[in-house]
Amino acid sequence: MVEWLFRIHTSGRMPRKRNPAGIAAGKLVLAIQHACAEDGDADALVARKVMDRARTLLQAAQIAAVLRLLDGRTIVEYLDAVWVEAHPSVGPHIDALVAAVTAREST
Repeated sequence: MVEWLFRIHTSGRMPRKRNPAGIAAGKLVLAIQHACAEDGDADALVARKVMDRARTLLQAAQIAAVLRLLDGRTIVEYLDAVWVEAHPSVGPHIDALVAAVTAREST
């Protein structure tokens, strides 16, 4: 039993508790992946940049550092406003992340 617990603890595969902002950021990452897969994005470099930034937002959300990461920008500006406008399906996920970050910051 102890060996099993040790393996879980040291393997880095411990179940994580995600806060609401982390959950919203994870759903945004999935929505961006889905949007990219659906249209095969003509501009793969921009799509990659957006995906990388969404993953960075996810990491920041886990440590309550989203506002610091954004540094005065909106999430849309941070990701890429043109790309987001071209992929309206991610809008509700951005809104959910904004709401979760705002709620967290106001507590």
